[in-house]
Amino acid sequence: MPDAAAVAQEYNTVTVYLVVPDVARQIEFLTRAFGAVERGRVPRGDGSIMHAEVVIGDSIVMMGEPTGEMGPMPAAIFLRVPDADAAYRAALDAGATSISEPKDQPHGHRYGGVKDPCGNLWWPAARL
Repeated sequence: MPDAAAVAQEYNTVTVYLVVPDVARQIEFLTRAFGAVERGRVPRGDGSIMHAEVVIGDSIVMMGEPTGEMGPMPAAIFLRVPDADAAYRAALDAGATSISEPKDQPHGHRYGGVKDPCGNLWWPAARL
């Protein structure tokens, strides 16, 4: 994990935080599907993962496993990529299920949707 002095320089104003039942599986999916690079994991005493981080492109995605009353919660993420079709296929190959195949949108993007093995929705999108 980064030291405290580096935190402000490494994170964007808004950072996605996923609460998923199997962080290791989530990291594996993000690595295979979108080329994520793991930054680190902080385990709890029971072996679950309290906090982990990956980098996708220029963004950090944080995640942790649910505890107590804080259950898992799916998220929807708009992911800017150079090739929406390639990212969509890579996500399917990594274990996602299709929500919609990529198509050109009137607002200037091409994107499709997938649901990852932990229940999150990803919309890999490329500018037209």
